Amino acid sequence: MSNKSVTIHELANLAGVSIASVSRALNGKPGISDTLRARILSLSEEINYQPNVMARQLISGKTPVVALCMPPSPYEFSDRPYFVHLYQALTLYLHRKGLVPVLFAYENIDQVFSQASSAILLGATEDDRPEIFDRQKFPYVTLETGVGASVVIDEANGVYKLTHYLFKKGRKNMLFLGENIDISTSQGRLRGYRKAINELGLQEHFNNVSRQISSSLSAYRQMMKLFQSSEPFPYDAIICANDELAVGVIQAAEDAGYKVPEDLSVTGFDDLPRFSNKITTIHQDIPKIAEAAVSLLSEQLDGFPPRVIEVMTRLVSRESA
Repeated sequence: MSNKSVTIHELANLAGVSIASVSRALNGKPGISDTLRARILSLSEEINYQPNVMARQLISGKTPVVALCMPPSPYEFSDRPYFVHLYQALTLYLHRKGLVPVLFAYENIDQVFSQASSAILLGATEDDRPEIFDRQKFPYVTLETGVGASVVIDEANGVYKLTHYLFKKGRKNMLFLGENIDISTSQGRLRGYRKAINELGLQEHFNNVSRQISSSLSAYRQMMKLFQSSEPFPYDAIICANDELAVGVIQAAEDAGYKVPEDLSVTGFDDLPRFSNKITTIHQDIPKIAEAAVSLLSEQLDGFPPRVIEVMTRLVSRESA
């Protein structure tokens, strides 16, 4: 029996079949003949094929580390509720497979190749991390970018539906409030807003919050300036790119004497616990996102071609709109 580690690609080539046929044989799935299944299983034993790199590491006694790679500054995940929940979910699904998640700052990305066996790239930024990992032929999964093996969220469609929902409620002067729109997931959400607004024949209004201490506080300060302006407040709905912004907007509106939702509808995105209890928002299934990312990572380790998994969102109607 050979001690050489081989990939599913090599096993498929040796057997003269497709990767899909090898997968069916190894996982006991239908779609191939018993004769072919027996031949593939026999060959896999002869060459000591293991299902993935992590399994081989466990056998060899090495720690199976998965690098959770952060994007370049100014991203700080430790104080972002969404990423705290995502990290917890990723940790759960990775641990179920015997894998160990370790956070790596962008500045330490070179250390990933000696300390980990695969990576999940956090953040929806267009940066050079995929290029760096591709050069090293290092298995990785991206989140929300659609680059390589990636988990994406139908965020544009979510905000599109939300905008139509507000229109049916009689709202016609809707402001989209994003956060660092040029580098964040606000881009996809803004596209959904603009598509709906154009279809409805309304005028676009969007504004950008530059996050400082916290998203909620930054939104509060920015909205208070608008509420306290000598000009009449022109909007009847604020569509926020995340729940944190919505919390700040609602607090500012109430402090300025506006009633939510009677005078002003406010919506969020993410449906985060503690933040969205009373907020009409778009729910994204964070556990499902994490589960899909770990599944794609396993496929990358098995040598499968990269693919994209889309996780659907849904509208949750509450008190704020």
